[in-house]
Amino acid sequence: MKTLTLMTVLLFGFIQINAQENYSSVYGRVTNYEATMKTYPPDENAEAVVIYENGTSRFHPNYDRGGFDLYMEKSIKIKILKQSGIKYGEFEIPYYTGDNIEEISGLEGITYNYDNNTFTKSALSSNNVYDEKINDNWRRKKFAMPDVREGSVIEVKYEIITPYFFNMREWEFQKNIPVVDSHFTLRVIPYYEYTYIVKGITKFDEYSSQVLNDDIVFGNLKYKEMEYRFGMKNLPAFRDEEFITSEKDYMIGMSIELSKIHYPQGGTRTIMSTWTEISDTYLKEDNSGKYINNAEKEAKKILPNLNLSGKTQEEQLKIITEYVKKNYNWNGRRSEYANAKISDFLKQKTGNSGDINLFLIGMLKAAGIDVYPLLLSTRDNGAINTQYPFSSFFNYVIAGANIDNQTVFVDATESMLPYNKLPERCINIHALTVKPKSDKWIDINQPDIALTEKTLDISINKNTDSLTVNVIIAASADDGYKFRRLYSGKPDNLVEYLGSKKIEPQNLKVFNYDDLEKPFTFSYTNNKEIEKSFDKLFIAPFQDLAPSENIFKQTTRTLPVDLIYFQSRHYKSTIQIPDGYKISQIPQAYENNGPYIKISYKVNLSDDRIEISGDYLFKKNIYEAREYQALKVTFDKVISLFNEMIVLEKK
Repeated sequence: MKTLTLMTVLLFGFIQINAQENYSSVYGRVTNYEATMKTYPPDENAEAVVIYENGTSRFHPNYDRGGFDLYMEKSIKIKILKQSGIKYGEFEIPYYTGDNIEEISGLEGITYNYDNNTFTKSALSSNNVYDEKINDNWRRKKFAMPDVREGSVIEVKYEIITPYFFNMREWEFQKNIPVVDSHFTLRVIPYYEYTYIVKGITKFDEYSSQVLNDDIVFGNLKYKEMEYRFGMKNLPAFRDEEFITSEKDYMIGMSIELSKIHYPQGGTRTIMSTWTEISDTYLKEDNSGKYINNAEKEAKKILPNLNLSGKTQEEQLKIITEYVKKNYNWNGRRSEYANAKISDFLKQKTGNSGDINLFLIGMLKAAGIDVYPLLLSTRDNGAINTQYPFSSFFNYVIAGANIDNQTVFVDATESMLPYNKLPERCINIHALTVKPKSDKWIDINQPDIALTEKTLDISINKNTDSLTVNVIIAASADDGYKFRRLYSGKPDNLVEYLGSKKIEPQNLKVFNYDDLEKPFTFSYTNNKEIEKSFDKLFIAPFQDLAPSENIFKQTTRTLPVDLIYFQSRHYKSTIQIPDGYKISQIPQAYENNGPYIKISYKVNLSDDRIEISGDYLFKKNIYEAREYQALKVTFDKVISLFNEMIVLEKK
């Protein structure tokens, strides 16, 4: 960690490459090389490339308010190299619309095209810029640049003016396409001190700092700006890697947080506190700790109707959680705070994740259960760096209930999950235990195995030109939840799902849809032609239900493989041998209890039938990058083995 005059910087991981020539980072200037380039030499497969992205954050006096506003300028130039890269001509700029609305000013854009020795420019029209509501506090401006096609060069610039400078917008040096040049400049004043956390590098390609000479006078204040400049060059594209938590955890970027305020009249206020202070503050705030207290009072009117008398604490936990799930609906918005007063929430019966889970905590406290909030960051929001106590890391809250000296994680937003199972978005390393004077972290995990069992009964008709397959599929834990969501009480959803696998189900039946403690189960019959060649019949024991493609598709891997849950698949097939036929070829039994995937394939024969069972279990939920190739090869074995054919021939 390196301490600067007005900020602290932490840096991780990096590769330096000399910048290429022929590029301009001046807005409004396009070089001949940029206009005519067909590919980006360091990455021939790139569909587009960021030629430059520049950002500057600086403070301006606001004479009307008597304080400072933060001005955040941004400009970017992108070269479209392929038809598939046209999507990079579409932009969204989110802005805050709370008590003091952020302003977006100076928005302009130009599309440059060079065709048949003719250079044309198409400017963005304000008529093509749209405002869209995200939620009660956020909106975004959306626009697509005009006349974008393969070969276009796009430039966009704008400025966000905001009175909120607790945490600035994160600067993302790296993108999903290559970046030639990315620079971020910060001009700070003596009254605000920031802390920076930089991910993905150990050193900047360019870094400088200087005191700017000109004095700035604002009322009785006279001060100078300190300028810090950070630059990275020739960054490779971050390819969407399968099985990761969030791109934010791995892409090169810099987050910026206010850590101290130095008052002109003297004195300092520390903003970057400790996890203990964050916990204590959370318990005192109106829309978190006080909301829980109000929920506890309201719960005492509700609990007598839930027949909790004589029940164990775990039974009470289940009853109360299921009550909340059935009577209050999640609106899809995530927050660690309640958005409404408890009275409004009870009346509307809908709310964000904070409304619902903090109400649940109040209900459980009223029942005498030892329960507390657990603050976390969802998977798509990125992992939390526990060395830096910033409350802005969090975007979600769940309940932690102490039952028989074990912590039970509870979330009441998903009605199709059992009371003690968390949605996938919450499985993200660990959470902060919110108790008075607490800075304890607890690992978030779900020990259950996501299991799907597929049972097939295959019979061949007398003419041996078709077969009938009776199938039962039973899914537990996260697999069961996904099937329940897919089904959602509508058989057509399952029919469409099976149709995508070239299955035309008949006599479809569903079991245990509402009983979350049991596997979600459905059955159907499928009639299909049989594969024949002269006097031989070819039968796939698991039909179209076994994996046919390797889920691990990358040639190399640099990141861990995060499967979230332990996963297991069980198959069992019974094939009736028709009269007049015998076995010509059959798969061999196989067992492999290796370090990555446990595989079991068994064959049992009798006079008139064949029984084949196949199981595989991922032995970890997270694999190291160095294990990727072996994992991929092992799964290839699963595919080949589970798709081997049985051959029957006439006697």
